Amino acid sequence: MKKVHETLIPLEDYKLPPLGHAISGAVGSSIANLFVYPLDIATTRIQLNSKQAEKAKRQGLLETIATIYKTEGGIKGLYAGLGSDTVASVLSSFIYFYCYTALRNVQEKINTKMGKATQLNVAQELFLGAEAALISRLFTTPVSNVTTRLQTAGHHNKKGFVDMMKDIYEEKGITGFWTGYRASIMLVSNPSITYFVFEKVKDLYLRNSKNTLSSFQIFLLSAVSKSIATAITYPFIFVRTKMVADVKGKSAIENQKSILAIFKDTFEKEGASGIYKGIRAQIVKGFFNQGIMYMIKDYVATYLTLVFYASLKLKFRRQQASLL
Repeated sequence: MKKVHETLIPLEDYKLPPLGHAISGAVGSSIANLFVYPLDIATTRIQLNSKQAEKAKRQGLLETIATIYKTEGGIKGLYAGLGSDTVASVLSSFIYFYCYTALRNVQEKINTKMGKATQLNVAQELFLGAEAALISRLFTTPVSNVTTRLQTAGHHNKKGFVDMMKDIYEEKGITGFWTGYRASIMLVSNPSITYFVFEKVKDLYLRNSKNTLSSFQIFLLSAVSKSIATAITYPFIFVRTKMVADVKGKSAIENQKSILAIFKDTFEKEGASGIYKGIRAQIVKGFFNQGIMYMIKDYVATYLTLVFYASLKLKFRRQQASLL
């Protein structure tokens, strides 16, 4: 005779499995990306503007968006590379949330077996978030690199995704698709800090309130969390963009510069401000992207919880019926 649970876990105690978090994160990411993509492409351009380009240097986020719109084909220019970037965003979010939730569930079980509090401590939260981000970036870096090339190519570019892949391969070989991954390793703390701040403040609020977070509160909390993480990790965001941008016209030696070499060159040419060039645009982009993504993720996750729970309930009833 098969052993089954005598009672079904109540809905309020049911935890959405990793697959549910992965799906909701991917849906939220794809929709958010559609809304904020013009901010993304403008931010990338600002980060790559040279100090000598005085006119471009003075342009802020809105001015850069207006310039791209006027000179690069209107809406088409503002959404150059959208397809590949959406694929990268969806893959990144799906893998990240799946890995993070799965690792978190395992760690909670380990804590319980060791007689410790089930809730993760600060070190565990940050470590698991970084570990999940590292796994995610391993799979999505190639697509992200091609997207950055498409974003920075400008209106004269007639190349598509496949053509850009060929260019990268010809310039750097197969390892070229993972250019900037070392900088990405430094950036694993970004989603880790974001998710940590979000979850901690959310838990603190729910402990002191009987109400659940509203959509606006989720948007605001996640957006602020991302802004904090971006402010802390921005130098590595900047370096990664410099490493994977279009390198046409540069020598092979320049194309292989290390993270420290890029930091040094930027500092010598533009000073400390050069390393933080575009930080305001990056924070604005992250604020809206993360806020919209988490708001939609939470909304989708609520409905997925009902779907997954209904499936569990049906399975439980079938198991009970088989014993009769």
